[in-house]
Amino acid sequence: MKRLALLLALAALPFTLACGAPADAPEAEASGGETTGSAVPEGAPRLVLLIAVDQMRADYLERFRPLLNHGLARLLQEGVVFTDAHHFHAATETAPGHATLATGVFPKRHGIIANGWFDREAGEDAYCCGDPDYGVSPRNMLAPSIGDLMKAAWPQSKVFAASGKDRAAILMGGHHADGAWWYSRLRGTWVTSPYYGDPDSQPEWLERFNGEDRLAVHFGTAWEPLLPLEHTSAYDIEPLDRGSFADTFPHALGGYTVERSAFYASIYRSPFLDAYLGDFAEALIDAEDLGADEFPDLLAVSFSALDTVGHGFGPNAPETLDVILRLDRTIGELLDFVDEKVGLENVLIGLSADHGVGVVPELVVRDGGDGGRFGTEQTLCVQRLLARLEERFGSGEFLLDTFYLDAEAIEAVGADRAAVEDTIIEAMSGCPLIAEVIRPADLDPSHSLHELYLNSYYAERSADLIAIPEPNVLPAPLSAVTASHGSPYGYDTHIPLIIRRQDGTGRVVEERANTIDLAPSLAAILGLGVDSIAGFEGFDGTDRLADL
Repeated sequence: MKRLALLLALAALPFTLACGAPADAPEAEASGGETTGSAVPEGAPRLVLLIAVDQMRADYLERFRPLLNHGLARLLQEGVVFTDAHHFHAATETAPGHATLATGVFPKRHGIIANGWFDREAGEDAYCCGDPDYGVSPRNMLAPSIGDLMKAAWPQSKVFAASGKDRAAILMGGHHADGAWWYSRLRGTWVTSPYYGDPDSQPEWLERFNGEDRLAVHFGTAWEPLLPLEHTSAYDIEPLDRGSFADTFPHALGGYTVERSAFYASIYRSPFLDAYLGDFAEALIDAEDLGADEFPDLLAVSFSALDTVGHGFGPNAPETLDVILRLDRTIGELLDFVDEKVGLENVLIGLSADHGVGVVPELVVRDGGDGGRFGTEQTLCVQRLLARLEERFGSGEFLLDTFYLDAEAIEAVGADRAAVEDTIIEAMSGCPLIAEVIRPADLDPSHSLHELYLNSYYAERSADLIAIPEPNVLPAPLSAVTASHGSPYGYDTHIPLIIRRQDGTGRVVEERANTIDLAPSLAAILGLGVDSIAGFEGFDGTDRLADL
């Protein structure tokens, strides 16, 4: 597989490489003060705009292309569009996806294997960005982000990130971001962590922005679709039939209460969250003077509404289409603002997604396909497993959490660990909708699905056994989530990938692309240097760059 950096560079004007900082020490402090760092290459962009769209399937851009007239359409026209881009890891969740886009390495290296995992040492669940000192921070991410490399090479560079979700902003910003903010569902404002500085002394522009209560315009209004429902059938749009529990347009924002907290929480599950983030990004760019000098700055923004709405309605719902149409407008307004403020001829833009999403399993089955949703049979299967373990090895809690074994409990009853694992594998492999249960050590790198699980495996955090679901299977009831992601299958791994260079020359690349190539491609275009680029997954730096 060719690297994106090569594909991009071969089609563009040559750029000068600068000497960058090593990429293997995310905890190392970027120098400050009067240190100038490396020279900025001639022609380097003054601003990098890294855009992630949570839960955007690649086919959305193709299906809805005739309806796109703003920002997404502009990027499709002016960017290098990789039509067969995939995440090459199995944990297709928000945190691993954002961390991979930002660092250019697999979860097996950056350590963000999921949104959360079981902490064996603490004996409890751990959040991907959980931090006992700061509440949340990027400390659990074990690799530097593209922003970290920029700060190391050019201490004067500014790095900021914002998202509807804390984990998206934190992981995209990296370890040395100047600031990261996310949406508060309780107050409808933008909040941060003490990791980024004293929360009581936030910038004046932020206090002013939060004080404006820009969401108030939506209070007492309903969410109505931009495109009338009768015009959506041509785009494979179908409201989900929930019988007596129909949930269709118009949607009230908030509950049957005057409490503003319910209203702010409902914004999180609407397209207005993305528009609010777009306004915030513009205010940030203006107040922090991003792209104002020769030292490249980075703004990473992750739009979350497609995920929060998509989980509730599914990829074929009119609500999902409406989020995309409104996001198209929001990104268009952001690009227009950046063009006016900085000039797009000085801006490098990357757009991708943290994961895709599967079709609602009930619709797959209705149309003659195979799929399903975990329910009674799977619950009983797990309970029978526990009974079988006790019957064979004696009384004891052999599992700390799902597929995390309790070594002390196994030793206490004198059981053989391998025998316990074999029992679990045999029992769970017979459960409906489970394709395979396997030890990490038995994963075959030549097997297409196993390779993705290997790329997601980090021994200190990953489970002792891996359960691979059948395709089109959701491990959650319909009452909890309509559609979801998290599998190694194409509907979850295939995502958009667009890089718009400063000259705005667009083209289409049909060759298979890997999302770990996004960060090193941005680094190469920035001219961060051989040392930095060589730190990315599978990129051997000197030899490949010599080919340019």
